[in-house]
Amino acid sequence: MKRNSILAALLLLFAGLQTAWAQGFRVYKSDGTIMQFSMRTDSIVFYDDIGTDVDFGPFTPVNQCIAGTWYKSKSESVTFREDGATDYMAGATYEFMPYQGTIVVNNASGVPMNILKVHKLTDEMLVLSTLGSSTFDVLTRTKPVQLVTSITLSETYISLQPDETKRLTATVMPADADNPAVTWTSSNEAVATANAEGTCTITCAATDGSGVKAECQVTVWNDNSGTIDGRDYVDLALPSGTLWATCNVGASKPEECGDYFAWGETTTKRTYDWSTYKWCNGSSTTMTKYCTQSDYGYNGFTDNLTELQPEDDAATVNWGSGWKMPSSDQIQELCNSSYTMWEYTQLNGVYGRKVTSKSNGNSIFLPAAGDPWDDDLGDVGSYGYYWSSSLNTNNDNLAYGLYFYSGYWYWSDDYRGRGRSVRAVRVP
Repeated sequence: MKRNSILAALLLLFAGLQTAWAQGFRVYKSDGTIMQFSMRTDSIVFYDDIGTDVDFGPFTPVNQCIAGTWYKSKSESVTFREDGATDYMAGATYEFMPYQGTIVVNNASGVPMNILKVHKLTDEMLVLSTLGSSTFDVLTRTKPVQLVTSITLSETYISLQPDETKRLTATVMPADADNPAVTWTSSNEAVATANAEGTCTITCAATDGSGVKAECQVTVWNDNSGTIDGRDYVDLALPSGTLWATCNVGASKPEECGDYFAWGETTTKRTYDWSTYKWCNGSSTTMTKYCTQSDYGYNGFTDNLTELQPEDDAATVNWGSGWKMPSSDQIQELCNSSYTMWEYTQLNGVYGRKVTSKSNGNSIFLPAAGDPWDDDLGDVGSYGYYWSSSLNTNNDNLAYGLYFYSGYWYWSDDYRGRGRSVRAVRVP
């Protein structure tokens, strides 16, 4: 093709080019720059940077520059053949309209069924959308590599005793990922192999460059120092010799919340308030048991009972005579930083406080079980409330207990009618 003929074609088709250009049709080179071109009735002439030209055509009416197989994903593709056939739909043919920058897809009977807008065309990329749609399909000449999109671990939190083992497996998605291989690393190998107490993070990472990973927190601790009456306990080497149960009353595992009890009641219930509280006459100033001050007692009643009797102790009634609710002194001993270390952590996905003896390294876990009031169970996963067996003798509608959240822990008091957890103790 001569240069003068190219210039003549440019002049003749100037109006048509303005229309096509206004409609946004562009052809790009592999470096991302726009390729200059002119349009004829049956071909397109592309110009390079050194003055030569390449003529695509004649078209009948297929445009050779889009012919071939284009990939939307590893498993999705569309083929435009030079003879006008396409697998865009069964038995379909197509026509590329250079002046409009569109592809008309016809059904097997030759009836137009869809119009595709061409937004960008390079040697390797074809960007299409259905006419009028804002959703784009980016197609490439090369079949894409399917990267890993997610890794799911069989466990995200694991609790082990020393030398105990548990299998952790990974599920890699999608199933047809080109490279599904993963690597495993640990932030602390000694903990990961359950040879040392502590906490570590196991990381499972894809090796295909996708950056996808998943993590599991592993905690190794000695949570069982012995068993009495079928209930496990831990010896924290406290000065009083108190042995603390490994789980709450009503629970079978350390991380389970268990049952909730109003102070001095031994069964659970739906609603926790003064109207349902066993030891009052419907209000916070009408106590009928455990009362040392007449202005809190019903009609001036006092009995001077300051510690729960066995028949009103939820631990004793539910677990047997060897167990009881801790006194306020025993809770204060547990909170004493001279004897224990407190850590806000997770056990099998449950938030709570791990209490570790400074003397022998033994630990218990207290889940943040919340506390019910009225019909609402609030603060689960954020706060922990545990009753003691001791009455607040300065205010008889209050009893002492343990209270903690992520930033602090201490012994405190609360209304006797509230529902709280119970962690039993026994003295050898």
